[in-house]
Amino acid sequence: MNPMTDLGLRFVRRPGPGGRSANLAAVGATAIVALLVTFLIAGSLGISHRSDRIGWRGGDQVDASTAIGATREVREQQLNGQHLVQIDLTTLKPNNAPPPPGLDHTPKPGEVFVSPEVAKQWSSLSAKFGLDKPTGIITEEGLSSPEELVVIHGVDKLDTKYPNYVDTWQTTQMDNRLFGLLIAVAFGIVLVLFPLLSLVGQAAGVAAKRREHRLAALRLAGATRGQVLWLSAVEQAVLGLAGAVVGLLGYTILTPLIAQIPLGGGRWYVADIAPNWWTALIVLGAVPVLSVLSAIIGLGRVSITPLGVVRGQTRKATSWLRLGFLIIGPVMLAVLGMEAAVVPLLIAIGFGALAVRIIGPFAVQVLGKMLANLSNGPVGLLAGRRLADDPKAAFRPVAALVLSGFVTGFISVFMPGGDGDPSWQDMRIGVALLMGLVFVTAAASTAAGAVGTALDQAAPARALRRSGVPLTVIERAARLAALAPVVGVGLPVVGFGALCGLALSGGQIFTEGNSGILLLIGQIVVGLFLVAAAGMAGAPVLRKASAN
Repeated sequence: MNPMTDLGLRFVRRPGPGGRSANLAAVGATAIVALLVTFLIAGSLGISHRSDRIGWRGGDQVDASTAIGATREVREQQLNGQHLVQIDLTTLKPNNAPPPPGLDHTPKPGEVFVSPEVAKQWSSLSAKFGLDKPTGIITEEGLSSPEELVVIHGVDKLDTKYPNYVDTWQTTQMDNRLFGLLIAVAFGIVLVLFPLLSLVGQAAGVAAKRREHRLAALRLAGATRGQVLWLSAVEQAVLGLAGAVVGLLGYTILTPLIAQIPLGGGRWYVADIAPNWWTALIVLGAVPVLSVLSAIIGLGRVSITPLGVVRGQTRKATSWLRLGFLIIGPVMLAVLGMEAAVVPLLIAIGFGALAVRIIGPFAVQVLGKMLANLSNGPVGLLAGRRLADDPKAAFRPVAALVLSGFVTGFISVFMPGGDGDPSWQDMRIGVALLMGLVFVTAAASTAAGAVGTALDQAAPARALRRSGVPLTVIERAARLAALAPVVGVGLPVVGFGALCGLALSGGQIFTEGNSGILLLIGQIVVGLFLVAAAGMAGAPVLRKASAN
C-alpha cells in the first residue's frame, strides 16, 4: 500500500485532539448533502415515472388521419368538493393496440373506468353516468397518485372541435401539469445548488486549519506536494464515502414518509421515488469526489507555502473587482424576461447565486475591517481581526445561510396566492419544499461550521488564554464573528435576491397578500436562530480545544 494512503487511513482512525468531532461533523454534513442530492434526483425521476403513466390522456399531437383514438379532458369537475379528472375517450378506427395503462381493455361507449378512490365514492357519480357500478378499476399502472380522482369515460363522439388525437394509448408524452412541475423543480435545483455546494465545501473544510498545520508540517519535513495532496484526498474520500452511504441509507429509510408529500395531484407511490441502482452509484461517486475536490482546493496554500501556514501568515486580501459579478445576474434576467427559454433563465439565476458566493468573502473582509476600526473593546477588535485576516474561512460556515437569503429574496417576488387551481397548489407546496431544503442545508452547514470554526480557532484562543485574555471575551468574540457576516452580508443578500426577482419580472411583484413579507421575516428569524444555536454548540468545543 502507498505509504501516504496508509497514513491517510491512519489519520481517519486516529485523528488526534479535536479530530473526532471534526470527522463526525464532516460525515454528518456530507450525509445531508447525499440525502438531499438523492431526493432531488429521485424526485425528478419520480415526476417522469408519473407522467409516463398518464401522458396519453392529453394526446400525442398526431394527425387525425393516422389516429386510432381521441381524448378530451372535461374541466372543472368536482367530487364531494375535490378536484376530479374526467377523460372522455373515443376509438376512431378498429385496432389491436394495447389499452391505456392501468385498464384491461379500451373503454367502449358508455363504459366507465375509475380510480380506487373514485370507486369508494361512486354513489355520487352513478346517476351522472347511468351505471350502478363502474365498468372497471384503474390499476396503479394508470394513475399518477394512489389518491388520484380520475374517471375514464368511453363515448361515441367527443363534444369538442379540437380533440387530442393519439396513435397509441401507450404514449409517453409529458403530462402538462407534471411538465410544469418538472420545470419548477429545475428552477428549484438551481436555487438550492449553491447552498448545497457550500455545504459540500463546509463538510470538506470543517477542520481546515487543523489539517493545514498538519500537512504543512509534513511538507516542511520533506513530503512532496503530490504526496500531501494525495494524503488529504484519501482522508477526505473516506469521510465523504461514509457520509454518502449514511445519506443514501437515510433517504431510503425516509422514502415512505417522503411519499406522503401531496405534490402533482396527490401522494406518491413509493416505487416512483425509491432510488434505483444508478442513482445510488451517482450519489456514492459524486459526493465523495466533490468532497475531495473541495478539500484539495482548500489546501492549495499548504502545497505552495507551508512555512506561511506554520507561521500563521495572513492570507492575501480579496479584491474589490469581485463586485463586478453583482451586475451579471440581474442584467441577464432583465434582458431575458419571463418569456425566455428555461435554460438561459436557469443560467442567469445561477450567475446571481454565484455572485453572492464570490463576493461574500470580500464583503466579510470589509465588514471585519470596519468592525476592528470602530471597536471600543477587545471583543469587537478580536472579531474584526478574525474576519479581516481570513475572510474566506469566516464566510465558509455561513455561506449556505447567506445564500438561503438570496433564495428567500428571489422567491418572495413570486409567492403563489390562494387560487384553487391545482398547479398553484403544486407551486405553494413546491415553495415550501424548496425553502425546507434550503434551511436544512443552511442548518447543516452552520452546525458543521460551528465545530470547524471552534477547532480552527483553538490555537489562537489558547495563545490568548495564556496571555491573560478571559475565556468569556474569547467566546463573545467568536459569537460576534459568526453573527456579523449573517447580519452584515446576509441581509443585503436578501435584497439582492429580491432585486434579481424583480429584474426577471420586469419590476412586477406577483406575490399576493403578505406571504412574501412573512417569508422574509421567517428567513431573518431562522438565520438568527441558527447562528445562536451554532454559537451554543461551538462554545464547549472551543473551550475544550483551547484548554492548556
